[in-house]
Amino acid sequence: MVSSSPQKFSYFMPWLTPSSLKQTTQLQAQMIVSGAPAAATLLLRSIADCESSDLSNTLHLFSHLHKPSTFQCNTIMKACSLRHFSEYSIEIFIQMRRKDISPDSYTFQLLFKSCSLSHLAQQGYAAHGQFIRLFSYSEHLAFTSLIHMYVEFHQIDDARKVFDHITCKDVLLWTTMVSGLEKAGLLDDARKVFDDMPERNVISWTVMIKGYSRTGQPAEAIDTFRRMIREGIMPDSVALMSVLAACSQSRDLETGRWIHHLIEEMDIVLNENLIVTLIDMYAKCGDIDHARSVFYSIGHETLPAWNAIIDGYCKMGNIDEARSLFKQMDSPNLITFNSMITGYIQSSRLKEAQSLFTDLLTSGLLPDKYTLVGLLSVCASLVALDKGKILHAYIEVNLTETDIFLGTGLLDMYAKCGKMDQAILVFDRMNRKDVMSWTAMISGFAMNGMGKLALEQFSMMRNEGIRPNVVAYIGVLNACSHSGLVDEGLRHFKEMQVLYNLEPEIEHYGCMVDLLGRVGRLAEAEKLIRSMKMQPNDVIWASFLRSCRVYKNMDLAEWSARELIVLEPDKDAGYVQLYNTYIDAGRWKDASMIRSRMEERGVKKIAAFSSITVNGQVCKFIAGDQKHPYVIEIQEAMREIMKRLKESGYSPIMSQVAVDVDQEETEESLFGHSERIAIAFGIRRLGPSLPIHVVKNLRVCDDCHSAIKMIAKLWSREIVVRDRSRFHHFRDGQCSCNDFW
Repeated sequence: MVSSSPQKFSYFMPWLTPSSLKQTTQLQAQMIVSGAPAAATLLLRSIADCESSDLSNTLHLFSHLHKPSTFQCNTIMKACSLRHFSEYSIEIFIQMRRKDISPDSYTFQLLFKSCSLSHLAQQGYAAHGQFIRLFSYSEHLAFTSLIHMYVEFHQIDDARKVFDHITCKDVLLWTTMVSGLEKAGLLDDARKVFDDMPERNVISWTVMIKGYSRTGQPAEAIDTFRRMIREGIMPDSVALMSVLAACSQSRDLETGRWIHHLIEEMDIVLNENLIVTLIDMYAKCGDIDHARSVFYSIGHETLPAWNAIIDGYCKMGNIDEARSLFKQMDSPNLITFNSMITGYIQSSRLKEAQSLFTDLLTSGLLPDKYTLVGLLSVCASLVALDKGKILHAYIEVNLTETDIFLGTGLLDMYAKCGKMDQAILVFDRMNRKDVMSWTAMISGFAMNGMGKLALEQFSMMRNEGIRPNVVAYIGVLNACSHSGLVDEGLRHFKEMQVLYNLEPEIEHYGCMVDLLGRVGRLAEAEKLIRSMKMQPNDVIWASFLRSCRVYKNMDLAEWSARELIVLEPDKDAGYVQLYNTYIDAGRWKDASMIRSRMEERGVKKIAAFSSITVNGQVCKFIAGDQKHPYVIEIQEAMREIMKRLKESGYSPIMSQVAVDVDQEETEESLFGHSERIAIAFGIRRLGPSLPIHVVKNLRVCDDCHSAIKMIAKLWSREIVVRDRSRFHHFRDGQCSCNDFW
């Protein structure tokens, strides 16, 4: 214990700095009693180094020093900086200059750090000016801090100028410059400086490995790591985590296993982050058995490891195993819930995702923006507008600000629920918008049949100085396809390549084939297909086959059907479309042969179904379903609709009879298509002022399209049907697609 005798005060100086708050307080009391200034330095230092001490006491003590020494000023500046009061540190420096106390190089090292932490660029530049007047370029530590300050100010050119002026550089200076360039995204420049280094330490190597991994260059990250090992540099945990992340990106399981072996061989201590990274690497590389082995051997006691293994199973699609582990956890956190919810969404188990969200709320945890965006995507997929609105209300009440990520998720949900008016309101309220926000609006207009508005939105985006990416152009070309804007589509397809140097991907080709096919320009569509740099996928062949059927080009129809069946021999699309094409052409024998082939191969036609949400419940309807719980009510509604349609002059398109599923081979069966059943149920169950929203898993047929236009007019209802590719908004006998779909 510190003595209370003033006479023994001189004996304090040789002592070690007090190691606890209690000893520091006793020393401060002794100084006040004795009035001896000699203990001030020791006391300031002890308070500065004691993290639990009160900074106000330190500042109070410092203010009573008549003319503190440079060392004492540095000590108090360090204390302020450590406790995140960097502005106070700058103020101490200003007081030093006023009291004519000469700073040393360490003073400026602390000052540069404080300026960077406070983001006070003007003060930082002034401090630099004072420093170079007082000191030479041999003060490495101060110049390291100065370079770091300019990096934090995003003034990389100024950092480079300082670096270039220093003739004799140590490894810390070199590494700071490499790190600054890497943080600024100038990885090539960082590599040049790195290659010029006369000496490299593990931090220098790690900066480059991390930089390559962070910018999606896993091969370069792995190669740099191998070079580091060859040069005899022992990796630290940060280097290992960075290179393992690179293995995850490139799915390089072999290298990942080698690194794991290296960790064991070098007897490197596995900290929590490294364990999680190992589990994540194995899971993403598809070796879930090794991921689980690491988890059970060394990681099962840490929550992040549980999250990593659960996320691994979710990403592999093994959602049931992930759920089993989830149930074993004592206290899953928000990250765990987010992984599970995302897993359910990616596995198309959307109702289970919603159920788990309810569990999250009852657990006492609060969802973050990632949870909410995931749930908004569920609402979009299910066209669950009511639940989407509830989530929107939750966001408005509980989150002070809607950022770009959340705002984009909201407007995307409204667009995919057919509510572009609400999507526009969300978009207009966003303070900041990025290319994904604009793209969500463009795609929303496109799928809702508002092609010209989509192109106007695209033009506005470019006027705002936002460079379009490949995803934006998918939205633009989709808009042209859905609205028949051929010239605009051709112009934008060429423009993305010439003006923005964007290589068309398979989705862009799909949009263009669909666009040309819809307007009957089959020869141009065929030429485009044959010129593709990649193999056409099932979407392109199915789209082209549908166009060939519409425009009765049998040769091209047979060609595209053959290609589609080769790609998907066990799916019905190619067979059914070709069968229908033969029926249209009166080639009954060929049609019968296709049907026989389907039976031989066990290919079943996908059943058409439609759904509608009534009072928060999703009701699903299948054509001809006699076991539906509301079958009597549905039949009554359908008879009423059939009667009123016929009285109004409706005549069914009988060519559709042989086109669709087997049970719909009579005039009455056309009235039994699933979307009409859903609409009839909506008319009965939803108030007359409420819009009727229907979702169908297949394309709406021509006859249903004509019938729904009449139903919307006769019942004065707004009817929105989302089929597998777009929205149809029916009002007053018209459709938003203008009969082009």
